[in-house]
Amino acid sequence: MDAIDIDLSQLEAQDEAELVIRHPKTREPTTWIWTFYGPGHPRTQEVADRASRRVLKQLAEQRQARANGREWLDEEARTPEQNRAQTIADIVARTKSFTPVKLGDAVIAFSAEAATELLSDRRKDWLLDQVINFLKAEENFIQPSATS
Repeated sequence: MDAIDIDLSQLEAQDEAELVIRHPKTREPTTWIWTFYGPGHPRTQEVADRASRRVLKQLAEQRQARANGREWLDEEARTPEQNRAQTIADIVARTKSFTPVKLGDAVIAFSAEAATELLSDRRKDWLLDQVINFLKAEENFIQPSATS
């Protein structure tokens, strides 16, 4: 192989990316756009670091209990609702903005509180699903090749 045909700098995750929200039934794109911080962005790293610290704290507590011959009780065991709330908080921490959207007669502008409220609404679980799936796919933060 003589030629170097790949430039890794072209494959680095960008600091942000846009998700065009799709209609939950027709899957057609809407005009509602959410902008998220990418995997390498400091805000995303803060979210990941907090999650890692939670796991490491739990593991340390388990080891300490075993070392002392005690049964380990997860005193911070979470309910499904607490897990959902933490997931939404982590998503909101990675959310830079969204374009204004109508909700009945009101227009909802971006704020952390508005994003939390929208993502927490069980009647809009389709929105939470779209956001989670977008954020899980790191390729959404990779810019398309100039030659493609």
